Amino acid sequence: MSSLRINSDRLNYTLQSTCSQWGALPAPSTGMRRLTLSQEDKQVRDWLVEECKSLGCEVKIDQMGNIFAIRPGTAKDKKPIAMGSHLDTQPAGGRYDGILGVMAALEVLRTLHETKTDTYCPIALVNWTNEEGARYPGAMMASGVWSTKSSTPLEACWGTLDKDGIIMKKALKDIGYLGITPCDYRENGFESHFELHIEQGPILEREKKTIGVVTAVQAMMWFAVRISGVEGHAGTTPMTHRSDALVTASRFITAVRDIARASELGVATVGVINSDTSSQATIPAGINFIIDIRCSTDEMVDQLAGQIFKRFHEIVEQENNGTSYKTTRTWGLPESKFHETCIEAVRTAALKEVGADQIMEMKSKAGHDSAWTSRVVPTSMIFVPSKDGISHNPNEHTSPEHCALGAQVLLQSVLHYDEQQKLQAS
Repeated sequence: MSSLRINSDRLNYTLQSTCSQWGALPAPSTGMRRLTLSQEDKQVRDWLVEECKSLGCEVKIDQMGNIFAIRPGTAKDKKPIAMGSHLDTQPAGGRYDGILGVMAALEVLRTLHETKTDTYCPIALVNWTNEEGARYPGAMMASGVWSTKSSTPLEACWGTLDKDGIIMKKALKDIGYLGITPCDYRENGFESHFELHIEQGPILEREKKTIGVVTAVQAMMWFAVRISGVEGHAGTTPMTHRSDALVTASRFITAVRDIARASELGVATVGVINSDTSSQATIPAGINFIIDIRCSTDEMVDQLAGQIFKRFHEIVEQENNGTSYKTTRTWGLPESKFHETCIEAVRTAALKEVGADQIMEMKSKAGHDSAWTSRVVPTSMIFVPSKDGISHNPNEHTSPEHCALGAQVLLQSVLHYDEQQKLQAS
């Protein structure tokens, strides 16, 4: 099995052709807009299901629309070794974030099928629903439900609204992916979970490494902030009598950046801002925005959030203009530490492919479905370089050679883990 090779040309053709057909932004861009549970998502899902069935896989759809394509193993009492990622993208994203992981998993299944290779454990491809959280708020949503460790359970996710007021359960029904398999690892579980992903950062490229052996995912938390003031006429209200929510919000947003920089605890970002009125002639009375805080540990997230909110209180007192604010924690992902057995499988596979000088152990700065799977099953990830560290952007790019290398390491990681399972059983 150690001599098995994926077909790099087939992998890259499949990656590019499926992206061109379903969700591509207009040329000359190579970007993607494939929002979860959209028609473009349905089309690529339908194609994926048929491809997996043609390889002899059993396909199951769970209550969150997660797709599980399972190739049987020789053992009758073993759960699948899963290879998971996602097919949905940001509104203006790229062709590699998530998509590479699913297409590489398909290439592994194709390689095993065409070489008639038997594995001890079943081998599964998983497409996780709504990893991006771009259409329905809550990143890594469906893997979080599956793990049972997310603070947003199934019914709450089903009831989530997109910007057009469409609830998620209806969207799942509309595209035919409201499945009957329980979205619960205790009823539909794995032996382990591996995920190939682009790094989405500059470290591998900067350090001239080709494979990242991922050992953990940093902690992250989102907060909704609501600032309330008093609506007024832009021409007739004196400057000294204004309760301007937008002015207070602007100071808050600057404070988020300044405190994250000064504390060096982690990163903090405001990427969503909404005004109640958005009228040129009206003083804004209400502003909403979201803070995304990410740090190496849960404790550091709490520290950074605490410093930011302390500064908010000081700003309101300084403004002394009648504005007030409220913060609500809307989503969080605890620090996730990966399993040493899976890490070792990735490390062993990478060493065989590229050698020690091309490998780097690293912690992921971005969230992934593997963060949730790691709470309940042995998990690890494989990173390949991102050109210029760009991601969540139409210019996102990973070379065909690095895509193929990542898929090859994925194949050998899964086979290594499978061999270990067989040896333990003998």
